[in-house]
Amino acid sequence: MSLNLFDALPNPLFSKSFAVLDFETTGLYPAVGDEIVEVGLVRVKNGKLGKKWSKLVNPGRDMDPAAAQVSGISKDMLAECPPFEEVADEMLKFIGDSIIVAHNAEFDMAFLQYKLVRMKQPQLSNSVLDTLELARAYDDSGPNTLGILANRLGIEGAHAHRALDDALMTAKVLVHFLDKYHQRGQDEVNRLPGYRASYQFNIDGPGRGEENSFTSVVEQIRSAIEREGDLEFSYKGGSGQSRRRVTPKAIKGMSVRAYCQTKKEIIDFRLDRILDVADLAKPSTTPPTA
Repeated sequence: MSLNLFDALPNPLFSKSFAVLDFETTGLYPAVGDEIVEVGLVRVKNGKLGKKWSKLVNPGRDMDPAAAQVSGISKDMLAECPPFEEVADEMLKFIGDSIIVAHNAEFDMAFLQYKLVRMKQPQLSNSVLDTLELARAYDDSGPNTLGILANRLGIEGAHAHRALDDALMTAKVLVHFLDKYHQRGQDEVNRLPGYRASYQFNIDGPGRGEENSFTSVVEQIRSAIEREGDLEFSYKGGSGQSRRRVTPKAIKGMSVRAYCQTKKEIIDFRLDRILDVADLAKPSTTPPTA
């Protein structure tokens, strides 16, 4: 039997403090009004699951029927619950300065940061680790949705699409992959796949005036989708700022899927990187379906 040298060494990744987060929500899109309805948090330290915290919160709006069916959370269950604003401080205290972990972190971080901005609080600057990207980079041999991944890894536990259940499952997935990456000799958390030094969005930041507020930009995009029209916008991507003419097809999370007239292809554009929008005429060409 061969011995992996790293098996005999302490795992430096286990020394980090992690706060594993999961939200249940009224729908998929915080930019168009969906809200958090349940928070689940689990601490992970020294490779072990620690304290847990969970709250149902009243979103002040109805659940999307599909979301309600998945989570099993009903309007009646939320009627007497506090709004998110009343539990936010307790949640933020639990997270502290830990590394935030989530499965498909863009989803949870978009809801969290967008909500904090609307509460006129600063966005969190914590480092973030995405277990979905950890799993994909390690072995992308099959689907990596949380329940399927956990079953494939032989991790026991319910996957009930409730926030605490999913946070517990994500925490077990995290510990599994911290051990696996240690065995590969990858012991620096900031070099792991899915790690970000921070996960913030340009919701209210530089480059925005009142007429180009994040809310205004989203509303103009929604209007263009409804009338099947074109837009032109300034986009701040990885290679700098550029002007794009697009036909938007759908808002997905914190992105808009659009047909780019320049590149002649469907692209997902981050909503927070769109700095201004100009409405244009009906599309001159028929873009492919998203």
